[in-house]
Amino acid sequence: MPPSQRDLVAARKELKARFREPLLHTETTAGAMAAAEELFAAAISEEEPRLKWLLLAESRRLATTAGNAAAITRAITLACATWEFDALELELRSLTEIPLRSLDTARAVAFATVAENLALRAEADGRLEIAVSGQTLAIRAWQRAGNTTAARRAAIRHDALENARQQRLSEQKLQPKNPG
Repeated sequence: MPPSQRDLVAARKELKARFREPLLHTETTAGAMAAAEELFAAAISEEEPRLKWLLLAESRRLATTAGNAAAITRAITLACATWEFDALELELRSLTEIPLRSLDTARAVAFATVAENLALRAEADGRLEIAVSGQTLAIRAWQRAGNTTAARRAAIRHDALENARQQRLSEQKLQPKNPG
């Protein structure tokens, strides 16, 4: 399990002391992304588990602020190598915090690609609700990028996932309850 907030108190002090300079410049997209990259790089070789978790969490948060979906995925993937948590849910939640209207075309395309990959991983895990939500984000990002062909393709995929989700819900309602 990831460390609790209580476990992170000392790690927060260490993070602020070691990364004071990059954390001072996070008010711009470029500054937030530079800090996110520096924290991620430090997390790769960090031995202390609480500090490593905090470095990755802060890197993910800053990547969210900067609108960099790929950096969010990278931070979550590295965290999954050490801790067990709902990575799909965390990634979806992080992606939904990015205001798509603030993304330029290139970042919208990257966002759409990440959202589609999230939907694929969720579908493979049988988590159709997250898959549908990820595909919805992909549609919106492709629209933001101005790629109507990709948006239509994502919408078709979304509808297939939604139909599968509805089918599963119908089947679950028909199954008898097991009282044991």
